Order: sequence, then structure tokens, then C-alpha cells
Amino acid sequence: MVRQWANRLILLLVLAAVILVVIYAFEGKLFGLQDKKAEGSPTVVEAIEKVNGKGFVSYMIHEQPVADGEVAFFLRKSQSGSTAMVADYIRKNANGWKYVWGGTFSASNYHPGLSDTEARKESFHAEYFPGTEGTDIGSTPFPMYCGIALHPDISRIVVKDPTGYEKQAQIVPVEQNFKLFYVFLDASQGMKFEITAYDRSGNIIHQVTQDESLPSNGSVTKIN
Repeated sequence: MVRQWANRLILLLVLAAVILVVIYAFEGKLFGLQDKKAEGSPTVVEAIEKVNGKGFVSYMIHEQPVADGEVAFFLRKSQSGSTAMVADYIRKNANGWKYVWGGTFSASNYHPGLSDTEARKESFHAEYFPGTEGTDIGSTPFPMYCGIALHPDISRIVVKDPTGYEKQAQIVPVEQNFKLFYVFLDASQGMKFEITAYDRSGNIIHQVTQDESLPSNGSVTKIN
């Protein structure tokens, strides 16, 4: 009789130990104590700044919905006063928003606040964001061209691949002489493109040919 009770007690202790191990293993899910890095953020800006630091997003220009999330286009002002254009892909899941991948570019003469005279001396700058399929990053909406158009007469930008297939960029005005443009591409289009900016009458303001497979791309042709 005593032996039976001892065996039952041992069994109960073993079961209790197993239950404690299960609770410990899943305590994050049970009590909300999961790894903070695995948690999502309630907003896109918070997800970006969770990775890059508070105040990283100076001015949000546009948020473009894509599959499983969005691409955020925004300006970042540094402590030195320079302005950079940033495009980041943020994924949406059951836990909120999570930063995935993106990039930034800047140039001393590409910033808001240019006069018409200053802006007419410039045209546009296009930055290539390569595709990430097959990398550690995984699937994203890229490849993509993202850029800034300064010339006030630019009203349309078209990206053409070597086969002649064209895609028209979306243009988002920030101010008269500072416009965001972007266009999502297909990986099958390759990495060499002709980018052309037109005015409202269809005249070419500026045209460049960029081979993104080269370390330093840019055979540039300017058409006045």
C-alpha cells in the first residue's frame, strides 16, 4: 500500500515537472514575455525606428501598399543638415509591423527648397534597389527604381528595358521642385535600363542609361 502511494507521488512529481518545463518554454506566449526583437510594432514608423533609432524618420512622403506589407518612402535629415531619401520595406504580420530591408541615397544638390533657377540646372536622380529573392532577406517587392526629380517641368518618367518594355514611374510631389518617383520592376527585365523624363508636351528633359550589373553604373546622356 505504501509502495503504491510512493509510486503515485513520484508520478505526480514527474507530471508537475513536465508541466513546468512546458510553461517555461512557452512563457512568452502565455504571459507576453516573448523576445522583444520578435515582436511587431504598432506603426510603420515605429518598426523602422526600432531598427534604426528614434527620430530616423524625419518626414514621411508616401506609403505604398504591397503584398504582405508596404514600402515607405521618407526623408531623413542628419545632424549635419544634409537630407537623404530612404525607401524601406516593412512587413505586416499578426504581431504588427516589422522592418525587413531598404536603402538610402543622398546628394548635396538634391534637397527640398530649391528655387526654379536652381532646380532647372538639375534633372533627376534614380537609385536602383535590387531584388532579394534567393538571399537571406527573402522575398521583397524589389527590384525597384526610386528617385528624386528636381526639374519643375518633369511630369512623366518612364523606365525601359533592353527589349523595349516600358514601365511608367509613379510621381509623388513633395513640393514644386522636389518630387519622389518610383517604379517596381520584374527580375526578368535584367539590370540595364533607359530612364527618360518628359515634360507635359512629351519633350525629353533628361535621359540616362544605367547598367546596374556594373560596379559603377551610368552611361549618362543629357538631352536639352
